[in-house]
Amino acid sequence: MEAVIVGAGASGVLHALALRAAGVRIAAIYDPDGERARALAELCEARVVDSLASAASVDAVIAAVCSPPSAHVAQAEVLSASASDRVVLVEEPVATTRAELDRLCALPTCVPVLQWRAGRALRALRRAVVHGELGPAPVVSCDLAWSRDDDYFAARRGWGCGALLSIGIHAVDAIAWALGRAIEGAAGLTSTRRGVDHEGPSAIEGDTSAVGVLRLSDGAMASLRISLDGAADTTRITMCGGGTSVSLEGGEADPTSGRLRWQAKSARVLERLVALERDTPGALGSPLLVPYLGAAIAAVRDGEAPGETQRLPSIADTFGAHAAVIAIAAPLAGVLGAQSASRARDDAGMQAR
Repeated sequence: MEAVIVGAGASGVLHALALRAAGVRIAAIYDPDGERARALAELCEARVVDSLASAASVDAVIAAVCSPPSAHVAQAEVLSASASDRVVLVEEPVATTRAELDRLCALPTCVPVLQWRAGRALRALRRAVVHGELGPAPVVSCDLAWSRDDDYFAARRGWGCGALLSIGIHAVDAIAWALGRAIEGAAGLTSTRRGVDHEGPSAIEGDTSAVGVLRLSDGAMASLRISLDGAADTTRITMCGGGTSVSLEGGEADPTSGRLRWQAKSARVLERLVALERDTPGALGSPLLVPYLGAAIAAVRDGEAPGETQRLPSIADTFGAHAAVIAIAAPLAGVLGAQSASRARDDAGMQAR
């Protein structure tokens, strides 16, 4: 089995290593930055192609879209159109607008990369919810306190999204998947700090902090707080309901693979929950991308189609999470943009006077 990788940045490198670990040969690499493409090609013994069309023409069963988010949908469409049976892996966020999300959902062979779902702790939470251990309407909170400097943002100009969509989407998808509920409503606020790039002061593109709330079916609720001003990359998820509370803490590479901390009304219930976690299959370390893609490739080898099993989800499986995050970010961005323009006009008027 062979794969072609589009995008030779950090994500492309991780995909190449994970795919090779799953026994997939990397046939070709494409990136507009030829030097970066050559470096990755040398690493995985692949050849460099000079265009997206050339990448799409490679006879490969797997294609991995590892480019900036703003390019995901257009590239996935080209890679899907060139081979009807090709599985196209699309990094999160799979799309940056609702229109793009609708277009991508129409491509049946596209598979979202949802590596947080591979962690054993998240899978144990999902099982506990299914078994009714957290009552009929669990409540979840998730805090992402990650550290990102100005160079990080300068390197991501043109991505078309900020912290909420590029990072927070992982948490929102994980929460909705663990609860097994549809997202029925979403609201929130975002904020952006000012940074300094190598050419002088500039506004960072996209939000750097956000707060969101979700209403899910059957009365479940969730909240998300994200900041990229943390001292280290820390992720905390807590869930409570039915007289039981559980918490999980991890980093960026292993946010859902740690051990759960259960609290229950009785020792008997606690013992049952600990046993449930122990008996749940799933990853216990990082990076989660390796077991996630390993399971996806095994599903492809077994002849499964996207959406048929949890090993190989479809875009529809993460549609609700993406639609919710896009809904929070997009209208607010428009309002803030109008306010910024109004303030600029007021400032100009003050200077003129």
